[in-house]
Amino acid sequence: MIPEDVRRFAEAPGAWGEISAESGLTRILTDRYCLLLGPVPSFTSVSRLRLEPEEVAEVLAEVRERVAEQRHRDAIWWVGPSATPSDLVDRLCAHGLAPDERPNSEPHATSMALLTEPAATGGGVEARRVASLEDFRAAAEIASTAFHESEDDRAALAEMLEESYERERTGDSPRTYLALLDGRPVGTGRALFAAESPAVLMIGGGVLPEARGRGVYRALVRARWDDAVAAGTPALVSHAGSMSRPILERLGFQAVAEQEILLYPATR
Repeated sequence: MIPEDVRRFAEAPGAWGEISAESGLTRILTDRYCLLLGPVPSFTSVSRLRLEPEEVAEVLAEVRERVAEQRHRDAIWWVGPSATPSDLVDRLCAHGLAPDERPNSEPHATSMALLTEPAATGGGVEARRVASLEDFRAAAEIASTAFHESEDDRAALAEMLEESYERERTGDSPRTYLALLDGRPVGTGRALFAAESPAVLMIGGGVLPEARGRGVYRALVRARWDDAVAAGTPALVSHAGSMSRPILERLGFQAVAEQEILLYPATR
């Protein structure tokens, strides 16, 4: 049985806890929505939607204005089972939103949670938290390749690499993990640890194409689980797509919320 607070956190983690000014994130949290803005303009997420039917158009206009003020774009709306009204997906689509079917994106995700120890990984794979700027740079390069980041986003992230590593080192941003296969960096993942959260959020897990199927992703999950246990929070949650969900299910993760992912073209 997944505790209710873990389920709610898994569905809308951006709405939980405090976000420090040093994190590189900006959050606008209201009774009706959570708008989370990341370090690059394409990191624009809207979640924890609690609207009345007559408020949909008003909230769309409000979010669009706030996204423009921050010079962001590509607002992604996460509509989970707790969103209101119950036909919110249809109402948003009637106002111009559409399933996020861009290349390398998916219009659906499953929020999943793990409260039991995953299996240990096989030999030849090492996964650990980054220990140096060189590690951090290798992880960033793997993520850019695995997630097909645009040239603009690659350039923006490269410019702030040292600043981002300092935030990681001081605990002001999610922890970054690096996986090595026979000593070569081939995978990366991140995890958000927050004292006020009931679980550790896994994000950004990616493996280079030539290293897939070798247990690298499983090793990254296990490394984050071990750190979650050490931190006194033995629970992991993740938003799983079509590639990661089967792996996570085999590791014992349970589905707790199905999410429709909509793109708002008016914020592009």
